[in-house]
Amino acid sequence: MSDKNEQIGVFQEKYNTSIKRKQYDFTWRISQLSTWLANVEGVQCSPVFPSDSKEKIRWELRFYPKSYTVDQYCSLFLKMHSSMNPQKDVPVTSNLALMDSKGKIFFKLVVSAKFKANESRGYTQFFLLETLLQKIQPEDELSIKCTIEAQVEIVTKPEKVMKLPEIVSSSLSQDLETLVGDEQFGDVTMVVCGEKQLAHRNILAARSPVFAAMFSHPLKESVENCVVVEDVEPTVFKALLRYIYTDKVTCLDTKAQELYAAADKYGLPALKSLCRNNILEKLCPENAADTLKLADLHSDLEMKRYTLAFFSGSKAAQMTKTAGWKDMVRTHPHLVDEAFDALAARVP
Repeated sequence: MSDKNEQIGVFQEKYNTSIKRKQYDFTWRISQLSTWLANVEGVQCSPVFPSDSKEKIRWELRFYPKSYTVDQYCSLFLKMHSSMNPQKDVPVTSNLALMDSKGKIFFKLVVSAKFKANESRGYTQFFLLETLLQKIQPEDELSIKCTIEAQVEIVTKPEKVMKLPEIVSSSLSQDLETLVGDEQFGDVTMVVCGEKQLAHRNILAARSPVFAAMFSHPLKESVENCVVVEDVEPTVFKALLRYIYTDKVTCLDTKAQELYAAADKYGLPALKSLCRNNILEKLCPENAADTLKLADLHSDLEMKRYTLAFFSGSKAAQMTKTAGWKDMVRTHPHLVDEAFDALAARVP
């Protein structure tokens, strides 16, 4: 049993999920572009940026002076180098701008795409080469400015964890249990087979319709504040009271049948159900006849059906040899008929 002053610690945790973005700015300046174009072939690659090799994602511009599809155009591609999951898509928005030596932008383009590791995105016909050469004169210098915003990953982080004040657990059941047999505040005397015990009318009436009827009418029990019980053992009645006060069940292992009968008498269906299940869990050839008589006495169809089904199984021969069966033949012959009817119904 837990301490009535037991405290429960309550933790309140909050998490925040956000998209982690990174921005990369890079400018690639190419001097003497005309001379450069006359002496190079194929793709020309910028330095990989950012320069820190520890970065998980890095970028590279790939410039083709002559497009491999149309000679009159140059091509420009953006390549992602990544040490992350090669199958992971990285959403990217890139701003590409062409500038002359004075920093004047004469062409710009916004590209949105998803990149995988070592994948390139761009345009084969990015800009007309002849026009490009005209735009950068007379200095003959081209700058390619690239601004990239990449959704690097989705991050979930705990916010500040706050421990709420501890909540004292409810001790209602334990407090009510102290009232069982209480000599100070009891207002009705229960006389059980000669033994006296004080109880509380309001609690008994709230839990049992039988006690409620007893105390709400001018009966002897209500007038004299005394209830005489002759057909329930004192230990069983104490267990009944404890259940009424606390919803806890004791002595099921030793007094299940007696407690079942008391629960039925005082209109406690939940306790009756608990006792029934305990009885049926322990059903065996030696006690099956007594269980069948108990079910019949209290008009419990569920218990009767379950017990008859047990009898109609392979245990029938063992049951008919027990003292309980022989007593049932003498005192409850109609149950013998029901048992054999159930057995016959199962025979193909």
